[in-house]
Amino acid sequence: MAVEAIVSVVLHNLTNLRIEESNIFKKVRDEVERVVMELREMQSILNEVEHQEQGDKVLTEWILKFLDIVYRVKDDIESFSLTETRLKNMGLVKKRISVTANKFKLCREVPDDMVDSMNVRRLKSKMNGISKEIQEWKEGKPSLALAPVQGSYAMNRDEQPWQESDGYYAPKKEETIFKKDVEKLVKQLTSNSKPLQIILVFGEVGTGKTAHVKTIYNKLEVKNKFPCHAFVILTTKCSIRYLMITILQQVTSLKAKDKLKDEDLMVKLNEFLKGQKYLIVVIDVKSSGLLKQLKDVLPDTNNGSRVVITTPDEEVASFPDATTHYHFKPLDMEDGLKFFIKKVWGVKGIPFAGDVIEDLKNKIAERCKGTPLRIIMLAGLLSTRKMMYEDWLSVFEQHDFAAKSPSFDILAFCYNDLTPHVKLCFLYLGLFRKGFEIPVRRLFRLWLAEGYVKPSEGVILEDIVEGYLEELVKRNMVEITKRRSDGTPKRCRMIGVLYDIFMPKGVEIGLFHLHQTSDENPNATTEPRFGVRRVVEYTNIKDYPSTKPFNQNLRSYISFNGRKKDTPAEEVGTFLERIIGVRGFGLLRVLDLEGVYRPQLPENLGSLYHLRYLGLRWTFLDTLPSSLGDLLYLETLDIKHTHITALPSSIWNMKHLRHLCLNGVRLDIPVQSTRHRAPSQLQTLWGLFVDEKIARKIGLTLSRMTNLRKLDLTRQSSSTVKTTTITTATTTTTTTTCHSSSYEEIGLWISSLSSLRSLRLRSKDKMGRPSELIVKPFSSLVNLSQLYLLGSLHKSIDWYQMPPALKVLTLSVSHLEKDPMPTLSQLPSLIVLRLLAASYVGEEMCCPENGFPALQVLKLWKLERLKIWTAHGGTMPNLHTLDIRCCRELEEIPVTLLQIQSFENLILTNMPKQFVSGTRKKKKKHTKIVENE
Repeated sequence: MAVEAIVSVVLHNLTNLRIEESNIFKKVRDEVERVVMELREMQSILNEVEHQEQGDKVLTEWILKFLDIVYRVKDDIESFSLTETRLKNMGLVKKRISVTANKFKLCREVPDDMVDSMNVRRLKSKMNGISKEIQEWKEGKPSLALAPVQGSYAMNRDEQPWQESDGYYAPKKEETIFKKDVEKLVKQLTSNSKPLQIILVFGEVGTGKTAHVKTIYNKLEVKNKFPCHAFVILTTKCSIRYLMITILQQVTSLKAKDKLKDEDLMVKLNEFLKGQKYLIVVIDVKSSGLLKQLKDVLPDTNNGSRVVITTPDEEVASFPDATTHYHFKPLDMEDGLKFFIKKVWGVKGIPFAGDVIEDLKNKIAERCKGTPLRIIMLAGLLSTRKMMYEDWLSVFEQHDFAAKSPSFDILAFCYNDLTPHVKLCFLYLGLFRKGFEIPVRRLFRLWLAEGYVKPSEGVILEDIVEGYLEELVKRNMVEITKRRSDGTPKRCRMIGVLYDIFMPKGVEIGLFHLHQTSDENPNATTEPRFGVRRVVEYTNIKDYPSTKPFNQNLRSYISFNGRKKDTPAEEVGTFLERIIGVRGFGLLRVLDLEGVYRPQLPENLGSLYHLRYLGLRWTFLDTLPSSLGDLLYLETLDIKHTHITALPSSIWNMKHLRHLCLNGVRLDIPVQSTRHRAPSQLQTLWGLFVDEKIARKIGLTLSRMTNLRKLDLTRQSSSTVKTTTITTATTTTTTTTCHSSSYEEIGLWISSLSSLRSLRLRSKDKMGRPSELIVKPFSSLVNLSQLYLLGSLHKSIDWYQMPPALKVLTLSVSHLEKDPMPTLSQLPSLIVLRLLAASYVGEEMCCPENGFPALQVLKLWKLERLKIWTAHGGTMPNLHTLDIRCCRELEEIPVTLLQIQSFENLILTNMPKQFVSGTRKKKKKHTKIVENE
């Protein structure tokens, strides 16, 4: 379980709350501190006990009783704090309280001190009662011989996991263990055989079935063969109905699928697939009955369609209608050692002596049982220690590892090695669906809002949270599924096998509650033992139980109910009203409605005083409640991809605000610099649109934001001085030129943001056309790695004016008349260069000798005047991908570039046939060409 982790985080958060709201806790300080101290005393032995509780029902129950106490302490203290905050915010000499008697609500006025004392007496009484419970719990401790936990997470660990490492950012190449089977499977999928084939891939948990099949599914040659394709990952209990709906969601735009009866779904799916050459991949089928039902639904149209099933179940593996079987077996001792060495040292090879290697091989075989997942988990754990066998022995000699118990599980062992905060962050991934690719941006901010990040003096919280993901990736417990162009992670997910093991643990300890259909979760309406603290909505929240245990202590509401986009989610408002309830406040910290269509938000949203995260991205909302400004603890406000055009001026008073993501349109934000303070902790300001009127007022407010790391700003020119129109054979580009001292000030402010990592600047006129972009030298922005500029540059930028650490540069409609390549080639860290529409309007381009030493990706789009491109020897030695689009005057790609050994991908879109055919003749065999119309 993770009770010790929850206790650690709860105690940390309660300590912070008592410090932040010290005035509120004056009258109850002694009682609260006594209970917190008692909990802290018990924490010291809890970790050791937890490691031995598996299979011991008495010990498990004893631990869960303690967890119940911890949850109630947290609920009582936070409810007290919010009640005091609400009374304070009412600002009345006489406060009103509601007294419910018989079935009537009676209201009477009472003195302030009476209201305060009622709340104080209530908490004191609860704390005293809990102290007695803790003593009784200690006396009821089961007798057991505690084994020493040697080398636990507090020992022998490399410090400061938030420090950046190359392994975290470097994209990993495709790895194939069962190479022959994979080659045979690809050949079978792409063969010209006409009958429908059902292909079964089976093997025990952790042998790599899913990873290999997913790699095959994503191959271009496979997807090109099947215009209709679907990839479905099943959870433990899934019905044929869920499977059919999921397939239909991926292959059709059919609406109201969830309202159809099972028989109608079968007919719809069968009829649609009859006219398609399809590939259906279903991962983790554990029921032969489900497989038979699926087989009966799928038509055999004799056109080469394929179905691939993976399963760890022997009964499913013996399905009689399967065309072919692939058995992924555990690795033998020698192959297991080779795989381990490859994961830890790569091509360098093992640096240990022969006797050590033999000992290591035996330990791997004994504890990992030949399954690749267990091997990479052990490799990941050991990667957190120094690369010395003596340090590894501290792991091997731990009691759990050394005792040759048949119940030993290396997966649980690696999980228990995590620090409490990282352990909870890992379990939190279980609230996302299995296989769901989680936006890293979203995950980081949720972890922060939930209070899972342990601060460290002098270190930015965002750096620490990046370190948590880095550690989980390094340990091979989380995989990066998509990376940005510079190699940084964009999406991630928990390893599938680990999801099956640890998601139920998260539910068991009350970390989250999954609100699903009865098909997916038969216990969805059963009252949870610890109440509900985080509800994850997969089906309509209107069916969610209304009783206290499900609502009163809710901390997070996260919705994945992505229904059809024509019915506003009015039930969201009803649900939130219920959470706020008669108390007049809610404990909610996270409200994440990303992707929910037009959810109705209550007018008293501001009563969620402790809200840290408000995620409304892709909701298409028009307005926000006026009480938004009361959310003074808000850390993240995300209204990107909405129609919201106004925010209250009080938003600048949110001193805890760290991430503000706007919708990229003009916002009516009243700014009175003398009265409003900017949130000095702001890290992200994305999608701000500024015209001259706002620019004159917002300057001082922006100048106070000195810690920004991500900035996206679009300026609008209102007075046009000069208009320039450039017409080519296919397009007309118009830019306007204007000057404003207010924009000059904003440019100076940007050049002073020394912490800035990502910057996007755009300039448009009132008609939305690109206009002159006023920029200052970026050389002082030493941490800037990503830069996007849209608009006409008044003059070319010299290389020494560019950010020294720049990795990604995008220029669009820059109208550069001078060849930018000699300047840009001198940027030592540039990995990605995008020269988009009319960024360069010259006819010749030259890449100098030994230039672009780090460049991997080059995009040339709509450079419609470019004719001659030359490149000297040694330029772009690491080029991997070249993407050319609509450069129809370009005569040829320099032969120097076509001979680069690392050059693998050439993408040509809307290029003349003669250009494409000439390039095919000159390119090397290792370079693949993708041609698009």
